[in-house]
Order: sequence, then C-alpha cells, then structure tokens
Amino acid sequence: MRIRRVADSRTETTLLVEGRIVSEWVGVLERECRQLWLEPRRHLRLDLTAVTFIDPPGVSALRRLAADGVVIIRVPDFIDALLRGDGEA
Repeated sequence: MRIRRVADSRTETTLLVEGRIVSEWVGVLERECRQLWLEPRRHLRLDLTAVTFIDPPGVSALRRLAADGVVIIRVPDFIDALLRGDGEA
C-alpha cells in the first residue's frame, strides 16, 4: 500500500491510497489519518481510486475512519459494496 498527499490546503487534505489495504497496512493508514486530525479544523479525504484489493480488516478500518469523519471518495464499486455491507467483509 502507498499513501500520497495529492491535495493540501489550509483546511483540507486528500490522501490517495494505492494498492492493497490489508491487515498489515491498516495501522499505517490509521496512523497517517490520525496525524492529520491533530491539526485544528482539518478535513481529511481518502481517494481510493487506485485501491486494487481490500481484506476484512481493511474494510473495518475504512468503516472506522468514515465513522470518525473521514470522507472517502472515488471508491471502486467492489469496495463500495463492502463498505455498505453488501459484500462478505
């Protein structure tokens, strides 16, 4: 998994997540997001366009992040189904 800042302003950051969101990388993703939340009034968006695979711990992490206020954008259909609960994870 690779995480890159693709847009950054005084109030909002967009992170592009690439590759596979799997259990061994969930902690890295959550830490990166939490570091940005430490900045006052910072809004965070995760762009999942380039995600190719996600396992159940990855789905759980994205659900937690969304519940905490992270906006998830450009979600591939297969991930969208998993996040909505239409899939197995």
